Order: sequence, then structure tokens, then C-alpha cells
Amino acid sequence: MSIEAFKKYVKKNRTNIMTKPKKLVEEVFEQSPFFQGDQTYFLEHCTEILYYLREVCWERYLVFERELTSNTSEYLISSDSDFMDTLQMHSEDPKKIISDFLERYSEHLFELSKSHTNSRRSRAGKEFEAIIEILLLRTGVVFDNQGVIGSKLFKTDRLGKLVDCVVPGVTEYSEERRRCALVSMKTSLRERWQEVIEEMTRTGAHEMFLVTLDAGITKNTIEALSSHNITLVVPDDLKLNSYNEYNNVYGLTKFLFEMIDISNSWKKRRDLSTEFYKNRLLAIETRLKSVNKNYVREPFEEYKVHCELQINKS
Repeated sequence: MSIEAFKKYVKKNRTNIMTKPKKLVEEVFEQSPFFQGDQTYFLEHCTEILYYLREVCWERYLVFERELTSNTSEYLISSDSDFMDTLQMHSEDPKKIISDFLERYSEHLFELSKSHTNSRRSRAGKEFEAIIEILLLRTGVVFDNQGVIGSKLFKTDRLGKLVDCVVPGVTEYSEERRRCALVSMKTSLRERWQEVIEEMTRTGAHEMFLVTLDAGITKNTIEALSSHNITLVVPDDLKLNSYNEYNNVYGLTKFLFEMIDISNSWKKRRDLSTEFYKNRLLAIETRLKSVNKNYVREPFEEYKVHCELQINKS
């Protein structure tokens, strides 16, 4: 089998075997001991929940990965009649069989290993985003994200590709940016934090929250981000152990409380037009069409009722 044909097979087989990151996070969450918790519980245990969901998702991913490796190896062997003959000839010598297999398919196995590495990196980021979104939802925060309402709407409001969600939403951001929060999520920063600064400069955003798991962010990086109104957000234990001296680095709990305040502040306003509420209602209805899970729907249905009440008052 050619390398290109093998890579196509791996890609197709990976799609068939592996649960998509967001769906996997939802499955793990719904089976977790935290699922029935209320807003207070999620605020008090947000870091614990974050770590639990990441760990269990990783364990389940490894099961999928082993299955993919096994299936792919079987496919290589079964599609090679010459090697099948070798198996029969050396059926009593497993070392010889393994040695011949590794030698014959070294390039294929290298490509499989690369595929695993790329998948791990990609899934880690997507799972992290899904977990943070669950924490936002279960603490009652309303937000828009690119995955649900589409990147086109983000682009019309000059929201860059590095913005993962807007609290409470794009409609509010169009109305008054300084009363909204832009949120970006990255498991680690490395040199990529510079991309966030460049994106903010390009889009004209005033400030942003950057949620990360990175425990090795330097003082210079923290100060550079702060000078561009980018607030780092880390799990509470990292805040306490690694970044406690920095006021511009938030723990996850403080971040969630701030998102709650921002989300709720829009419900208290009485200076917004009927047109604003109609546009927001349309965005909420678009969001609700794509979800059927009650814990996802609840914050948006509550906001929908609020918008309808304001429209009826006008």
C-alpha cells in the first residue's frame, strides 16, 4: 500500500472510530459526579471539574487511539498477501513476525504516529474550549461562539479568528464593546501569545481574556499581555502557586464571577432599543436551533424570555 493511500485510510478510520472532541466532553460531563450541581457548586469546584473532564477525556481518547492503531495494523497485514505468507511461515516465531512487520511498514507506522500526534494537539485545544464553555453555561453565563453562530457574523463585527466566544454576545458587542468580554482559549501559549496581541491590534478590540493551562508563562509575557489589556486566566491552583503576585492574572473562579456580572448587567439595562432586543432574540433563536441539551438551553431560554418581555413593553 502506498503511503498516500495509507494516510487516507488512517484519516477515514480515525473519523469512524473517534468521538468528536466536543461530543466526548459532553458525554464525559453528563456521566460525571458534577453533572447535577447548581451554579454555586460549579463556581466552588470549577478547577476540579476542569481537571476531571480533561483527565477522563484523555483516558477515553487513548482507548480510541489504541483501537485505531490495532485496526490499522490489521488492515496493513490483511491487505498484503506476501506478508500473510510470512506469517504462516514463521507462525511459531513471534519475534520474527514483529521484526518483519516493523521493518516492512516503518514508513507507514511513522505516518500513523504523526497522525496521532497531530490529533492529540488538535483535540486538546477543542476539548479545552468545550470544557470552558460548559463551565460558562453551568454558571449561567450567556455567550456567542464561532462554532454555533458561524464565523461570518464574527467577521462582520471585526472579531478575529482568535476570539473563541463573546460574553454575552455579538449583538451586545455591536452595541457597546466596553461592556462585553472577548474570550480566547489556549491550552498553552508558547510564542502564540504574540498572535493574540496582533489580532487585538488588527481588530481594534479594547480588551480580552486569555484562558490557559500554561504554568510557565514568564513575567515579561504577562506584562506584555497586560500592556495590551489582555487578562490571563488560569486554574485556581496555578493562580495560587505560580501567579499569585500578578493582579492581572485571574484564577478561574474570579473569571467566572466576572463573566456572570457582565452577562447579567445587560439584563438590567433599560436604555436599549427594541431593535436591539429583536436582533438579540434572533441570535438566541439561532443558537437554540442547534442544541437540544437542557443545560445548554437554559441560560439562553432565560435570556430569550427577557428579550421578549422588553419587546412587548415597547
